[in-house]
Amino acid sequence: MTTISSNPLRLAPLLLALTLAGCGGPAGSGASSYLLPASPATRQHDSRLIVNLAPIDTATFLDGEGIVMQLDELEVHQARGHLWAEALPNQLQHLLQRRLSSALPQAQVVTRGQVQATSTAGEGRELRLRLDRFQGRYDGIALIQGQWQLLNHAGVLLEQQDFRIETPLSADGYPALVRSLASGWEQLADGIATELVRQR
Repeated sequence: MTTISSNPLRLAPLLLALTLAGCGGPAGSGASSYLLPASPATRQHDSRLIVNLAPIDTATFLDGEGIVMQLDELEVHQARGHLWAEALPNQLQHLLQRRLSSALPQAQVVTRGQVQATSTAGEGRELRLRLDRFQGRYDGIALIQGQWQLLNHAGVLLEQQDFRIETPLSADGYPALVRSLASGWEQLADGIATELVRQR
C-alpha cells in the first residue's frame, strides 16, 4: 500500500471552528461552493500509451454535495454550508485526466466515450480507481484513501495498489482543506503516471 503522510500541524482548535462552521444552516442558505484547484505536473515522462480512465468509484458517503469532515475516529459529517460546486467524482476524474496528460504529454489520456486519435494494438491501458476516503480529519489532516488498478488492452490486471495520502492543512477553514485535498490528489496522479511508464 502506498502511504504518504506528514506530521500534522497542531490545528485542533482551528479544525473545531472549521467543523462547527459547516454544521449550521440549511444547504443553500449562504452556502459556499468549492472547486478543486488544478496545477500541471512538475515531472514529465516520455510515453505514447493510450490510457482509458474508467469512471471513479466513490464511497456512498462521498457522493453528496457537502464536503466531508471526520469528527473523531468513528463519526463523519457532511457540511451543509460548504459544498462541492460540481459532483466530486466528476471533478476528480477531470483533474486526474489533466494531471496525467501533463505528466505524460506524448500519451493519450481519455475518459470513456472520448475518441482516441490513434490506436496501436497492445499499447492501451485502462485505469480504474476506487475512492474510500476524501475528507478533512479532526487532527488537521486531509485524508485520501482507496485503491487503483491498471489493466492492459486485453483486460488483464497488470498492477493493483492501495493508497493512503495524508496532507496537513496549512491554515484553518474549508479553502485550506480543499487545497490540501487537491494537493493529495495530485500526489496520487503523479505516482500513477510513474507506474504507467514502468508498466509500459
